[in-house]
Amino acid sequence: MEMRSLGKMTSALGLQIIIALLLFGYTVESSARGPSSSDLIEEQTHLYFINFNSTTAVSVQVDTKTVFSCYTYSMKNLIMAIWKIFPRDKILCIMAYRSDKNETKEINCFNERITWESRPDQNLALQIDQVTIEDDGYYMCVVVTPDGNFQSGHWLNVLVPPETSLSVDGNGTATCEASAGKPAAQISWVPEGYCLSVNETHGNRTVTVKSMCHWNGLNETKVTCSISHLTGNKSLSIELLPSRLNHFAPLLLCISLCVLLSIMTIMGFILIWKAVCHRNCESQRTRSTPNINMEEEPYVNYMKNVHCGNKSKN
Repeated sequence: MEMRSLGKMTSALGLQIIIALLLFGYTVESSARGPSSSDLIEEQTHLYFINFNSTTAVSVQVDTKTVFSCYTYSMKNLIMAIWKIFPRDKILCIMAYRSDKNETKEINCFNERITWESRPDQNLALQIDQVTIEDDGYYMCVVVTPDGNFQSGHWLNVLVPPETSLSVDGNGTATCEASAGKPAAQISWVPEGYCLSVNETHGNRTVTVKSMCHWNGLNETKVTCSISHLTGNKSLSIELLPSRLNHFAPLLLCISLCVLLSIMTIMGFILIWKAVCHRNCESQRTRSTPNINMEEEPYVNYMKNVHCGNKSKN
């Protein structure tokens, strides 16, 4: 698709150059000098031919500065330099420089961040300050010289680093998210689990990637989410165990209470059994011990009678 678009741009190049020449009044001045119409047609037809054409792809991170170079040619023999900017979602912008008058003009250029890097009579490079997503597109420089026309182009792809986050829910499922990145980030897990990834493309061509994983039956307590992106890589880690404990807290509490109740019941049975055994032992001991008082009572009565008889004799 980019090559097809580039072909359309190239086919319209001659017309745009002619428009730029008209913008600077070349035809009017030529007519004033009196060239024939055939000479003008031959000159304008010559403008359609491109002697040199090169295109490069450039990736730049958002909020940074970038500079696009133009074809290097002797400024002494330069007739005109034209920058044509093809944004993805906006109309064509043309920035032109005429060397004999040291004059610049612009058509449909409203972005103040896109300017000549320095004085165009010294340097034909174009600069973009604080690149944004809207700057995505094709930037073409055409140099018009007595030796022919030379074209160089740059496909600009603006990179946006994603916002990253990692969380875990009560079920022990971890969610790793890379929000609003351009292009889409890649997410992987250590250790590997049972994962599902979902991509959501936004209106500004950024993409949010969400990966959800669980490790049921794998007895994992700590997991790491690795996020790979052209602007840089990042790793996030999280503990699974606290959330699992929170999830199973009611069950664990119930089990603990049941165990405690069982222990208390067993202890109660043991105490009751010991009390019953103690009573039985005391009863058996009482039955087996002879009644000393009953055996001693006749002797005591006899001694009393003897003692009383002795007193009466006296």
